[in-house]
Amino acid sequence: MLCDEIRERLDSLWDGEELPEVRQHLAQCAGCERYLRDLGLVRAGFRVLKREPVPEPSVGFRERLVRQLGELASPPSVGEFFERIGRRFVYVTLVLTFLTLVALALPSTGPIREPAVPELLMSTQEATLTHVDPLGDTLAPDATDLTRGEVSAPRQSNEMK
Repeated sequence: MLCDEIRERLDSLWDGEELPEVRQHLAQCAGCERYLRDLGLVRAGFRVLKREPVPEPSVGFRERLVRQLGELASPPSVGEFFERIGRRFVYVTLVLTFLTLVALALPSTGPIREPAVPELLMSTQEATLTHVDPLGDTLAPDATDLTRGEVSAPRQSNEMK
């Protein structure tokens, strides 16, 4: 038998009926045995709860309950509906306006936005024209070398001499 079928038949054990296939399955299946133990604990809790006295309602409980049930029975008015929808519309509009202002206030580059593509890419002409000297001097190679597509070593500056 499947565990689901056994769990459906467990109520018969509480009524005093003795089913051998159910007992045999419970002896073999630890999951169903745990289920039976938990079911017994739930039933014991209901028995204890049944013995507890019913609490007395507080003063005015009946009137409050009837008033609240009457409010639930009446459908909400059209004005109430539009007031709720209008309030939500105002909140959404405020949030969208705030987000738009924040987006406009952010700089075009920075950690939040990526730098523009032209800023990232250096033209090949600029890359071939400039050479950074290890001492910090930027020197341009001879123009004659650029026409042939060759880049020569930078000229030496004699500033220190």
